Amino acid sequence: MIGAHMWSALKHPGFRWLFTSSFVSIAGSKIHRVALLFVAYQETQNALWVSLILGSQFVASAVLGPLLGPLVDRYDRRALMVIADLARAFLVACIPLFAMNTMPLLMLIAFCMAALEALHYSASQSAIPEMVPESSLDAANGLMTFVVRFADVAFVALAGVLVANVGPAPAFWIDATSYLVSAALLTLLPPLQGKGSRGNYFASVTAGLQSLWQNPVLSRTVGTLAIAAAFGSVEAALGIVYAVGALKIGVQGFGVLEALMAGGAILGLFVTMPLIKRFSRETVFLMGLGLWGVFMTSIGLFPHPLWAGVAMLVLGLLNTMFIVPARSIIQLAAPSEVRGRVMAAFGATMQSAVLMGTFLAGVLEPRIGVLAVLSLSGVAVSLTVFTVWLRGGIPHPVRQEQAG
Repeated sequence: MIGAHMWSALKHPGFRWLFTSSFVSIAGSKIHRVALLFVAYQETQNALWVSLILGSQFVASAVLGPLLGPLVDRYDRRALMVIADLARAFLVACIPLFAMNTMPLLMLIAFCMAALEALHYSASQSAIPEMVPESSLDAANGLMTFVVRFADVAFVALAGVLVANVGPAPAFWIDATSYLVSAALLTLLPPLQGKGSRGNYFASVTAGLQSLWQNPVLSRTVGTLAIAAAFGSVEAALGIVYAVGALKIGVQGFGVLEALMAGGAILGLFVTMPLIKRFSRETVFLMGLGLWGVFMTSIGLFPHPLWAGVAMLVLGLLNTMFIVPARSIIQLAAPSEVRGRVMAAFGATMQSAVLMGTFLAGVLEPRIGVLAVLSLSGVAVSLTVFTVWLRGGIPHPVRQEQAG
């Protein structure tokens, strides 16, 4: 019954094509990412280039994402997603053809890919509320989360095997093909014309940012998530240090912990939907995030491999439990004429928060140790949620329009 509700969003044809295209392109992206980082390190034997490539992707998402947001509100979102996929297919194909031995060019391609991904993300996320009724919105967002987590479990390991046995070039061709298939599937969507006005472009960028922070629902939801992400992302940065240095389980153990977290995120879909129906999106969001902080604290306080495995599974489950309702809250609260800009600004805010958390982890870990950093970060996440709850929680958004 619960599973049937989760998959119910697929009965809406528009969302079904979006889901399928996302599954194909994200699977290719996971394979591409492993191959890209492998090439960067193999060609240079220098981790600096790996960091520069990852940094260029963060900068593109955080800076260019909001600047591209007005396009999503002015033009057909279907066309923008198709263009983004075709452009990414071209860029990925350039890597095996002539960019694999040129690190600056590889970094430029990674930068452009991240900018196009940000454009595609804002277009797809702002289109979902127009494809499904509000009763199916959480299921739709849950399925989009499922795509990412399933790809983490299934295709990252496949990419490692592929690159190790036949080299990185086939991985790039697989990704380029996935974008072409995704673009073809997206042409089956109905037109998704943006509803924003076409005034001054940079004034439109500012208007999107203002909507994000002046709307009480958006500002409190995104602000809570951003602060939590800044502290919570230290787990992603220090996961390998925790597994190898604190738990003494090696790189293989680290892989098991990551797989448990991804598996927990998939299981979380079956927990989140009935909880939202029983309580509310706002309650489930804060409850999931607050508990996430508690379990984050526990992995630092009780560094035992068995408990770490249990906690990682629960952390993955709780991640789904707060991110799915959060996306629905933001989509419903954003006025339709600025929704693309709001989603772009939301994505940029989260990328910036993760970058801050990664920097925080690098600064604190040598000084106080990985266990203390994890414990204190978990406490900070729970305190953030508790503070928001004391201030009245998250206001309930009002839907701007019904799905077409």
